[in-house]
Amino acid sequence: MLNGLWLNYLTKFNLSQKIWNVGMRDELKLYTWQTNLESICLDNAAVVVLNTKITNPPSIVQHLWNKCKLRVTVDGGTNRWHQFAIDNHLEYKIPDLITGDFDSIIPNVLDKFVKLGSKTIHTPNQNETDFTKALKEIKKYTTDNNTNINTVIVMVNMDIRIDHFLSNINTLYKLKDQFSNIDVFLLGRNTLTWLLLKGNHRIHIPPTLRMFPEKNYIGIFPLGSACNHCTTNGLKWNINGKMEMGGLISSSNTNNGDSIIMVTNSSPILWTMTLGFEYNF
Repeated sequence: MLNGLWLNYLTKFNLSQKIWNVGMRDELKLYTWQTNLESICLDNAAVVVLNTKITNPPSIVQHLWNKCKLRVTVDGGTNRWHQFAIDNHLEYKIPDLITGDFDSIIPNVLDKFVKLGSKTIHTPNQNETDFTKALKEIKKYTTDNNTNINTVIVMVNMDIRIDHFLSNINTLYKLKDQFSNIDVFLLGRNTLTWLLLKGNHRIHIPPTLRMFPEKNYIGIFPLGSACNHCTTNGLKWNINGKMEMGGLISSSNTNNGDSIIMVTNSSPILWTMTLGFEYNF
């Protein structure tokens, strides 16, 4: 009798899983993610430079900066951008917006860009990070100027300060509802990180990363609470089940060589991947 009850429970559980998976595929919003920074459409994109050292390839930085519709530096990030451009002999457009509480920007740098036409937005609220306030100002900018921004690429350095790294992740999660129609990417030294909201996700993998999957890594982490249902297709080690801190997460994973990775998740998860910028793996 016990075995029969257990079998009946498993049958019902597997059936509910199948019904849920079908419902997820049929009803959830489909998101498509382009991860090739050299070919991604930037016509309606914004680029943000936080107050951290810029360690990306100069050619990529210049491409993103000059091609994006809106260019934003955050407080001391203005110094960082200015010095990076000088050191790498970049031809660049001035920042459209300079935001922050202005406690770390060099006055001469601020004066230079203001004279050239940059707009300053003072955001002194100490209860929010400069990153959070900058994203809110971008949202306000789109409304005030009746323009469309569908992508925000944020230059960050997540190799040194774990508190900054976690703070940036918290901002993604905190503003997830306000930015549900805007893709916000964190661009680190050799990583691209963003939030996958509840839904179906089609993530395009550039050919350069598919050539050496064993040298390029992918991580998936639940945020806020457990993700009760997560399935993937296209990873070397695919996921099919519940993800939670203290339980199943995925680190040091990679793609299986396919051009597209599919992810279906019942609640927000963090996706992070390396970009192949390193000269020596």
